[in-house]
This record gives sequence, C-alpha cells and structure tokens, in this order.
Amino acid sequence: MITLSKPIRGFNIIFIVLFSAFCQAEPAKPAALFQNRFFTLSTDNSLICTTHKQGYFSRSKLEEIIHFYEQHSPDLQKYSVEVLTDHTHPDHLADLADFRQQCQHQREPDRCVLNLYWDDEDAAARALALFYDTKLIIKHSDDYQSPRFNADHLRVFEKGIRKIPPFLRREINHAKPHQNFNQALENIPIQIRSLIHDAFPKDYDTSTWTDHTKPLMMVPGTGYRGETVAQVFSGQNLIIFTTKAFDKAKDGNLYRDIGLKYRVDFRLPILVHEIAHTIDNFHFWNGKDELFFFYWYRKMSTDSETSRKIRQAHLALWPSRWFEAFEYLWEVNEGRYNGRIQEKLAELFAQYVLIPERLEISSPEAYQWLKNDVFKGIEYQGYDSCPEPVVEPLNFWQDAIARVLGQ
Repeated sequence: MITLSKPIRGFNIIFIVLFSAFCQAEPAKPAALFQNRFFTLSTDNSLICTTHKQGYFSRSKLEEIIHFYEQHSPDLQKYSVEVLTDHTHPDHLADLADFRQQCQHQREPDRCVLNLYWDDEDAAARALALFYDTKLIIKHSDDYQSPRFNADHLRVFEKGIRKIPPFLRREINHAKPHQNFNQALENIPIQIRSLIHDAFPKDYDTSTWTDHTKPLMMVPGTGYRGETVAQVFSGQNLIIFTTKAFDKAKDGNLYRDIGLKYRVDFRLPILVHEIAHTIDNFHFWNGKDELFFFYWYRKMSTDSETSRKIRQAHLALWPSRWFEAFEYLWEVNEGRYNGRIQEKLAELFAQYVLIPERLEISSPEAYQWLKNDVFKGIEYQGYDSCPEPVVEPLNFWQDAIARVLGQ
C-alpha cells in the first residue's frame, strides 16, 4: 500500500493506492513514488550548455515515466491531479469545475483536466512526470490574475532539478511545524506580528502534507516591489518567480545595460540559486523544534561555523555580469556579491554547481567545504567546459535595438 496525505482546503485527502485485493490477478505492486529514478542527477555540462529548446525529456520519455508509476495504481492520476491543481481562488475553482465538465466523457478525464489547466499537453505531462518522480509541484499562483508559467518554464525547471542531488531533493521536503504558529508569535509586538502574517504565503498551509513532508513547490507571482526575480521565504520551500524578470535570462535576449546576450538558457543560475535557499532553510532541520519561523531556527547561513566559512569565501566571477542583469543589488563589487549571508550562501551553492572551476580557484576552502559537507563528494562540470562561449557581446545594431526596446 502506498499512502500519501495532504490537507486541501480544510480537509484531508488521503492518497491511498490499494493493491492487495488484486494480488492474484496482478501480482506486481505499484512503484513507490518519488524515486528520482528518471530525473537523475546531471553533473556534466549536457544540460547547462543548452538553449531553452534543448536538453529536456521528450514527450515519449515523459509518457514512459507516467506509465511506470501509474501502471499498477488506478487512482494515482486522479489524486495527483487534485494536488497539482489545488487552489482556493473562486475563479480557479470555477475553471476546474468547467474542465471536469468538459472532460467527464474522456478516456482519462483527470489527465484531460490537467491538459486544460495548463492549456498545453506537453506542460501537463511534464508537471505530472516531475511530481511522480521527484515530488516537485509546479502550478499556477492562487492569485488568479498573476502571470502564469508555460511549457517553456516547466522545461527549464526540469533541467534545474536535475542539477540537485537526490539526497538534497529529499532534504528539501522536510516540513517544519506550523500548527503552533500563532502561539509562537504571541510575545512579538503586534506590528511585527502583522508583518510576519503578511509575509506568510497563501499556499503554505495547503502544501504541507500530513505525513510531515512539504513538497518543493514553484509558483509564479510578483517579487518584492516587482524587482525581485524570484524569492523564497525564510523557513519555507515555496519558490515564487516573477516570470517576466526570470525570462530575461533566456538565451537570445538583449541587454543594453550589460552589453551582452546569452547563447544558453541562463535561467538555470537563478533557479539553482533559489533552490539553494530552500536547502539552507531545511539543511539542519531535526524534525522536532517548534520555533522554526524566520530567525528562530538554525540554518546553514545562521550556524556559527558555516556562516564563518561563508563570510570568508571569495565568490568567483560569472561568465557574465549576472547580478547586474537580474537584481537591484548594491552589495556587488566587481561582479562579486558581498551582502547578506543568506544570498552569499545561495550564490556559493550556485557557483559550485555551475562554475565550479572558477570557484575552486577563487575560494578553495569554500569549494572543499561544499564538496565534503554539502554535496557529499559530488562534483560538477561548469559553463567553462561548454564547447562554445555561453555569452556574446551585442553588436552595434543589437545594442541600438535593445536601447529602443528598453531592455
């Protein structure tokens, strides 16, 4: 029996696949979910040297993954689609009711609903396959008017999750308790308490499962003041992307402010950086502490020993002026970030994965710490190993066009 539980809109959906009654007719048992069997770790340059049109699984491969998990689990798709389309906004609920009405006579009505939800069969298949194999949840924001992900975003998320070792993916899914959240805030001044409540994402409650896990979730939204490309709230593993800003890093875009364009899909550094924040949030979690929120619990970036290593590290330079391109960061000096320690840790993590050759030269001690203590001996090939340069300068006409377009 496979059992998964999560609270959805005030009640529990118990995700159970029973097979004992069918053992005589079909001896094979359902495959355990979330095996990371198909979306395996990629340590070479085969994903990072690609454009947004390359490097991801074909539709036939996605269907193979879906079939592997569903073949002995007749109810798996139904409950998975409920998880992947879980919303509280009335307009979302109205859409989903309409989709179910349209799909009621289809051979796979739940798959049909997911196709309509994404308005793209390839995106729906990728979302379902990623959920089955890696426990990653990708969905629209509960804010109905918020810009939405499309099939292209799911493809880059697939490539990004494959740069994270499976043992760290599982670590991200640890859940911190929030049942006593309000009691924990009782002694906090009311003004601060209000700010904390405002910062608490709406999707947080619905993404914590009753088996005490909390799947990594990615949703579109609007970052702080519309300037932040992506953000992770302290203590959580929900990543919110401002899609327009995020897509600036897609290959072929022009940037007059930094005078270059990317020849590869450079959204991966952003994605790996944000996943690093969730790893920071959950790395030392012991499953017991009640006071988990904000500064009340231990993270890599707040642990005295690791924070010393982070502060002493000397970040490498990217093959582009990455920070100037995507973030309003005043703590950048000659392309190196020297600001908040949480951001520096996320950047060290991203550099270890994507420009390790440069980081090992720039900060050999930090490189060895990441290799031995965080990545458990796993090492990567970075952008410098790509057969062609990953960026190129704008020519005169491209620069002129970019200025007119305001890019």
